[in-house]
Amino acid sequence: MPQTCARCQKTTRQPVVVAIGYGGSGGGGAVHACPGCAPTFPKQRDPFDCSRRLLDRNEPVRRQP
Repeated sequence: MPQTCARCQKTTRQPVVVAIGYGGSGGGGAVHACPGCAPTFPKQRDPFDCSRRLLDRNEPVRRQP
């Protein structure tokens, strides 16, 4: 399915997902780029990375008050 590139605003038939948008009150959406612009987007942080590291070390996850 064709998508619009978030960088150059051109329609592409080979979209690459470069980010996932998150919202506080609703679901997120994918941010697409064309194959030429995709490498120019920064790598996105994994929101579950911290939890995985804590679980790998067998440490309990502290809850925020």
